Amino acid sequence: MDLSVQQFRTKSEQELLDLYAKAEKALPGAANPFVAELRAKAIKAYAHLGLPHRRIEAWKYTDLRARLTEVPPLIGALGATVGEEELGTALGKPLAEFPAYRLVLAEGELRVDLSDMAGLRAAGVEVASLAHVLEMPPEWLKQALDQANPREDDAVLALNTALMTGGVTLRLGEGVTLDKPIHLIHLDGTGEAATMVTRNVIVAEKGASATVLESFGSLGLKGLQRNAVTETLVGDKAAIAHIKFQREGSETLHLGVWLAKIGADARYQAFQLSTGAALARNQIYARFMGEHASADISGAVLLRARQHCDTTILVEHLVPHCRTRELLKAVVDEEARGVFQGKIVVAPGAQKTDSKQMAQALLLSETAEFDSKPELEIFADDVVCGHGATSGQIDHDLLFYLESRGLPEAQARALLIQAFVGEAFEQIDNEALRDAFAASAADWLGVQFED
Repeated sequence: MDLSVQQFRTKSEQELLDLYAKAEKALPGAANPFVAELRAKAIKAYAHLGLPHRRIEAWKYTDLRARLTEVPPLIGALGATVGEEELGTALGKPLAEFPAYRLVLAEGELRVDLSDMAGLRAAGVEVASLAHVLEMPPEWLKQALDQANPREDDAVLALNTALMTGGVTLRLGEGVTLDKPIHLIHLDGTGEAATMVTRNVIVAEKGASATVLESFGSLGLKGLQRNAVTETLVGDKAAIAHIKFQREGSETLHLGVWLAKIGADARYQAFQLSTGAALARNQIYARFMGEHASADISGAVLLRARQHCDTTILVEHLVPHCRTRELLKAVVDEEARGVFQGKIVVAPGAQKTDSKQMAQALLLSETAEFDSKPELEIFADDVVCGHGATSGQIDHDLLFYLESRGLPEAQARALLIQAFVGEAFEQIDNEALRDAFAASAADWLGVQFED
């Protein structure tokens, strides 16, 4: 295959192409014409695009070309030891012990011995390892894979399609409603630096509903580079709550992309909490395909040291009578940097669109930074759309009030920060999951403000 489209490439850009060339014949589904063509088209798109950099508007605050200087080999499943103790260390007890249908991906491999495959199937969910179904993909997967919200301008997504090796597929049949959430646990492993590329596909057919929690934790691998994509197709009158908790190691590079296609009278809820990784980029692309649907997209980031977390959201209203709400809360300390980019596009004819977005940051030090860029592109005249952004420090009057009531300074500060991010947690409908996230945030605050 000729990949010489781009005349100049950095060392890392070329290493990613070499990674594909070396692994191409061993990737899952390599012998399947549909999968092989999908991968070939994707790597050609990446060769043309290259790694995103600050001259690309959507990446102006996160120069991936400059930050990604080396590309480690694809991870190999070495059978990492995973038990309740390891899960508690990787995710924290509140999330590790959360009652759910558990699916564990360790080192990119679905660990059937640690997963509740039988429980999900009994509840009416088709569940399988992505690597397995790529060998002979069923028709529904062919129609879904790389189609939830296809983008031709995203190099991270193109790389994921070319190199995807692990992940799961979930298909909820018409009217299937789960009695408890699905918890998809992503773990790295131990040993040398590695690249991990996973792809999940979630299809909720007409009237189906479920909560899917994705957690990302570390077993101790140093220098992980993760590219994780989840595609979600929300059918007519279906409801999916998609929740993410990212608590990976301090040296991790985390690139996460969520793609959502939302049908008529459907509801899509997305929430993300990020506290880990040296560099994290969380992208959400949502597209309304049917009328009278809604999307609630919210999250919180807790950053310190020199962490960098970029949350970028694009919602496209292609049909009338749809509603979007976005809310991001960021707590940034020391020399960390948070980024929020939210763009809402209202297409011609998408009348009666109701869309609002808000980003709020709490800066705990003079060297902390938060960049916010809310955008609206409106091509219809009968809409209600708005956006806003704020940033500031802890209110010293409130801090003094709490201290005057006998609270130590550290506890008073933590209480104010919990109240600040608590508004984002309130967007989670599942009360038990909301409490688990609040407890995880409290763990972070306990470390941050211990006496």
